Amino acid sequence: MSMPLATTLLLFVTTLTSPGVSVNGVKIVTRQVTGTFTDTRTEYLAADRFRNEWQSQMKDRSGPPMATIVLRGDRNRVFVLDMQAREYTSYETDSRGGTSGFRPRPMADSGGILKIFIENTDTGERKDLFGHVARHIITREQRIAGPGACSGPSESETDGWYIDGSIMPDWRQRKKDNPGVVIASVVSAGSSDKCANKVDKLEVHRSGVDTGFPVKVTTTLRSEVTQSDGSHHLLASTWGSEVVELKEGPLDLSLFEVPQDFRQVESLKNWTTAPPRQLTGWEWFKERVQDLFR
Repeated sequence: MSMPLATTLLLFVTTLTSPGVSVNGVKIVTRQVTGTFTDTRTEYLAADRFRNEWQSQMKDRSGPPMATIVLRGDRNRVFVLDMQAREYTSYETDSRGGTSGFRPRPMADSGGILKIFIENTDTGERKDLFGHVARHIITREQRIAGPGACSGPSESETDGWYIDGSIMPDWRQRKKDNPGVVIASVVSAGSSDKCANKVDKLEVHRSGVDTGFPVKVTTTLRSEVTQSDGSHHLLASTWGSEVVELKEGPLDLSLFEVPQDFRQVESLKNWTTAPPRQLTGWEWFKERVQDLFR
């Protein structure tokens, strides 16, 4: 056999046996529990793409397996897949996740200020999780409503273990906060007529250590709710999440493609809400605000 022919055959065999095209990234499986609601999701993250798979369960009832694929760029291309019905829908967003032609509800300034104080304290405890050194950090968050504010006061405490956030792609890493006070507008949490469609001014004060990527957190929130008769009621809730699998390395690019046998539809009948996410107390607060604008 001539050398060129042998080389050609070798390359042909290598092509048949080599693995599929891949991209470097990280796979994360997280379980989140809130009351009787359980959400387990699998995320595949790379520099310019993302896949999220989830299936929610409430007591003995399970929802259909779903997935979201996001191809990042100047315009993000989003695909939402119903894995059971083998259907999908797609749309585009801007780089911050906003959709074109979307108009938020008109809001007015309540005239009040909600102050949020967030303190992260490193306990000094360390342990190995998924090959990384995890730090034990306690986060205490206090919200103080000033005169005229529609939001109610609350306190929360998060007991968490965190690893270096650099394992995540840049777009998913939490950016370090600028020093000083951050001012923003939020939707009031009040339910009375005087607070309808009004926002409080938000002052956020942060102190303590930077956290990183959470691998196990438990949050307890205590808030004061105003009843229709004007009386006050204290409400407490606890939720938590834990990473049960974390792998760094190549990801098959086919994970970020819609299967050819899936049918595109206008809307998915099984997609009634976005998948719950692992949230800190502050992220939970922002998420509730964004829900009102969707």
